[in-house]
Amino acid sequence: MSWVLFYLLASLHPVAFMVIALKCNTWKLRFILWALLPLPALWYCWDYYAIKNEHTQMCAAQGGLKVLIQPEKADRVRFVGDSYGKSRAEGTFQVYFPRAKVVDVRTEERDSKGYRLQRYDSYTASANPNVGNPMTKFPWVERPYIIAVTPAESLDSSVFEISKREIHTPYRSTITETLLSKQGKVYAKHTEIVHWWAGIQYPDAVPTWRCPDTNQKSPPKGEPNAPYEKWEYPPFADTTLQDLILK
Repeated sequence: MSWVLFYLLASLHPVAFMVIALKCNTWKLRFILWALLPLPALWYCWDYYAIKNEHTQMCAAQGGLKVLIQPEKADRVRFVGDSYGKSRAEGTFQVYFPRAKVVDVRTEERDSKGYRLQRYDSYTASANPNVGNPMTKFPWVERPYIIAVTPAESLDSSVFEISKREIHTPYRSTITETLLSKQGKVYAKHTEIVHWWAGIQYPDAVPTWRCPDTNQKSPPKGEPNAPYEKWEYPPFADTTLQDLILK
């Protein structure tokens, strides 16, 4: 239902309330009709509360980070899947260098038809001797590392891999699992759960619930009374899993 129609119908309830008060001759009949008045809206919206309750329960049981096996520290990680590329590798070095030395990601090179190749590239970071000096072409300073890119001739099975998978229910929810695994064994997973209610169709969205909500700030851990300017956004799934092996 369009949000305009929904709120238009909702706005008619006070009018109907007054009509019942004026037209009915007995209080008994008035109370009966007043009690029946909200039933159509409750019938229409009952699954809103059912979905919201289901979301709360699923988030408590499955949402966020779950460490199944404590992984050992590493200096290399591989991102599996089309959603990862050069920017993901560079982002890892920005946060985790010098511990992170090598990042494998799907190459961004494409074939003659425009499809990404199945090959992986290895991004290797080494110390930059010019760290802190101004760049020659840009108005900022040199990074603490230099990145070299080479095609990965083979994939080492002993490297931790980060991958994503989505689970769609017939309607009203999507579950996105980001997995940290090695040699087919899952060490940890981060689960993001999204539910929605399609009863009201807004111009660009419907009522939605998400956990963990990476757009919602919260006080730093251990500082519940911290001022708002110090509140932090929850880390993304990739960062949460990388912390386990690279931090």
